[in-house]
Amino acid sequence: MRTTTKLYYEDQYLTECPAHISRLYTEAIELDRTVAFPEGGGQEADHGVIDTPVGAIRFQQVKRMYGLPCNIDGFRGVKTGGVILHLVHTDDLPLLARLDVGMPVTVRIDALRRAKLTLSHSASHFLYAAAIHHDFHLEEQTIGCHIKETSARFDFLCDGKFDGETIRRIQTVANSLIEQNLPIELGSLPKCPDARYWRYGGIEIPCGGTHLDRPAAIGTLNVRRKNVGKGKERLICEFPEAFADVRRYHQGLISA
Repeated sequence: MRTTTKLYYEDQYLTECPAHISRLYTEAIELDRTVAFPEGGGQEADHGVIDTPVGAIRFQQVKRMYGLPCNIDGFRGVKTGGVILHLVHTDDLPLLARLDVGMPVTVRIDALRRAKLTLSHSASHFLYAAAIHHDFHLEEQTIGCHIKETSARFDFLCDGKFDGETIRRIQTVANSLIEQNLPIELGSLPKCPDARYWRYGGIEIPCGGTHLDRPAAIGTLNVRRKNVGKGKERLICEFPEAFADVRRYHQGLISA
């Protein structure tokens, strides 16, 4: 079965790599390996450029396709293997006709966007951990999340609303965890490398996203709620003090 090597799991600080074209589609390019993180687990996809012998081709979406279910308790929906498609910018589609399978290329991601998404995803886990600490039932009531560059949110099925005092308690717990500035550990299960987890102190959350080494760069987390329909509540976190200097981040100094 054809698969794409996911270099973002081997080294999440890697922002470019050589590759070869595995398959061409009407609107996308499949490579044998890539540093581009596909949309998944709530995290938005990387953006970037594929440098080819016929010119630079931009991509603004990355999707993972055709993986096989891992069927592991606690890792609902996780799939292994599969291929990654880089969806080509509309203006660059004419260049696809000049490409061939096997052609050597270099794929480069927007490093600043990756750094922001990485910080945002890390911040979201402290929001989630604090929410579960407040009410462990929320873990089973989670129905969605979205990680973007400037904020992150989780949606829950709830009979009532999160009141002001609850929001303050969740925010306080989240910031207390961040202030500890412990190492953030990332790993995977031996029998399924795509079944990955995020670990902080005694907290472990299944997650295949990209994350900081330590949380200090997040700064103070601000938490607010939004009603998104009957029986549903949304918690949103923002991090106005966040340090997102990509050059220092990719030197690994953001955790200092």
